[in-house]
Amino acid sequence: MGASHSYVSDPHAFASEVHDKSADSSSWKAYDYVIVGGGTAGSVLASRLSEDPNVSVLLIEAGTSHEKAFMTQIPLAWPKLLKTAVDWDYKTVTQTRAGNRLHTVPRGKVLGGSSAINALIYQHCSPEDFDEWERMGAVGWGYKDLHPYLIKSELFAPHADHSGVVATEHGSGGLWKTGYVDAVPIHKLFLNASEELGVPRIHDFNTSRGHIGASTFLSITDKGKRNSTAVAYLPPSVLKRPNLTVAVTTIVERILFDESGAEPRAVGVEVSQSATGAKFRVRAVREVILSAGTVASPHLLLVSGVGDKPALEKLGIKVVQDLPHVGRTTTTCHLSSGPVCIRGKGPGYTLDFLNSPVQAVLALVKWLAFSTGPMTGLTAPGAAFIRVDDPKIPPEPSAAPAAANATGPNTPDLEIVWFPLVIGGFDVQIPPGIYGATLGPVLLKPKSSGTITLASQSIYDPPVIDPNYFADDNDMAVLVRGVRFAQRLGRSRAFAGVLEPRADSTDPKDLFYMGDADPARITDEEIKDYIRAHCSAAFHPTSTARIAASPAEGVVDARLRVFGVRGLRVVDASVFPNQISGHPVAPVVAIAERAVDLIKADAA
Repeated sequence: MGASHSYVSDPHAFASEVHDKSADSSSWKAYDYVIVGGGTAGSVLASRLSEDPNVSVLLIEAGTSHEKAFMTQIPLAWPKLLKTAVDWDYKTVTQTRAGNRLHTVPRGKVLGGSSAINALIYQHCSPEDFDEWERMGAVGWGYKDLHPYLIKSELFAPHADHSGVVATEHGSGGLWKTGYVDAVPIHKLFLNASEELGVPRIHDFNTSRGHIGASTFLSITDKGKRNSTAVAYLPPSVLKRPNLTVAVTTIVERILFDESGAEPRAVGVEVSQSATGAKFRVRAVREVILSAGTVASPHLLLVSGVGDKPALEKLGIKVVQDLPHVGRTTTTCHLSSGPVCIRGKGPGYTLDFLNSPVQAVLALVKWLAFSTGPMTGLTAPGAAFIRVDDPKIPPEPSAAPAAANATGPNTPDLEIVWFPLVIGGFDVQIPPGIYGATLGPVLLKPKSSGTITLASQSIYDPPVIDPNYFADDNDMAVLVRGVRFAQRLGRSRAFAGVLEPRADSTDPKDLFYMGDADPARITDEEIKDYIRAHCSAAFHPTSTARIAASPAEGVVDARLRVFGVRGLRVVDASVFPNQISGHPVAPVVAIAERAVDLIKADAA
């Protein structure tokens, strides 16, 4: 049963130290369910499975508790969390078609996972996304099946400024609180500008009608603070359960198997707190559940001997199950072109005043004292979701032909997200006195796909991540159209007196180059050069252990069980059969909620 009423960080408290590797698993400390990864999905699983007092649950998180990561609570501060102790800060291999650069892949390393470090955007995405999953072999994961779990997880708070949102289309009894936050004045101008260019304004991105159009994002906030899944699903009342143990700052090195039967069975995991430190083992009586995320889940499968047989044998890893698709069908992250910054005339409409240290401190003090003020807002309050083949979107004469790659006719393939301040990239500090706004064209349905493979046998060596950006030329063509749309949006009449891009610019080194460049003059090749130099992952990698009808096509079956291995499931964004057309945190939580029902049914 559980060893603590809070968190444990000493492996002796929840696992058995390894003195004899040949020792029988019956001598190890045991739990019914061992969940690897306390992130977005893992927190949900631990909470729901431990609702049954007759079931013991161990949740193992590599990072610290969210309470010890104070900055995760401040909504507007999430960019400051990147490249810190709460971010795995993975790097890709050099992307030859994307500036010959290593690209960053942020992933949460803290209870709550990426829901504790992301941009706090809650979105159901398109019903057609999930119906495509079912057509791909993920039976039971269509919209009609997943929608009840989107509703089950949510506790929606209506907002007076969003009276067009129908409360009954949201959840009212869930654990995860969502709501609208007050937006800065320029947000409404972006909505007006989108309409000016033919994009319909819609009330809600989270309905069965889909999300083509421009609107305001719903957020995972509660009373001015971030509401990660750790906050929502692992409050003190849950942590007090005697049948739940939450271990932090602990690395799962590998999954352990019993291979005496016709099929291997996962019987536990080996953990440590450093590459050279003591090893500990813990037994899973019923199941090991991987919820380590899109990068770490396939990484752990591979080092444990579940993956492509020739590749594993090349590294000297004993093959437990030959599954070639582990890490091999990685869907490219949503990919941003890089910032399209639009000059502003001065203060009053944006958040650029926070670049002043004095103003930033005052805003932080207000948040600390009252949980109000600009620190409660979203860095991206809204967006326009469009299709490149929409005849209502004015084309540019020189625009490169781009084929739509949307899931269905009512699903977008481009997001034009806006930020009410000037952003030059996550590593660029904007000095005080510069005002404006930033547009981020985002490729939602890339045709390119990549891989996650091993660098070595050790879980402590980061995996080799190759998203293979722009392997398909259409991905670049779609982003070129997105940049051109963003340029036109920034020059809309709606911004008269607020934004003032110059007539033209030919200086690629200028922060405002792409916003100032004359849309009628700049060439596709110039835009492509800019994209190659400035593009970045808009995060959201998926599909590294996807659901499929057979092991010839994926890694897990429709009940999320790893093919050919008993007692082992994967529950996180890696099981997505394909990328979705929006921000994925809500679907991940819905998947975890449904997975709990599957796990309970299989145990009955």
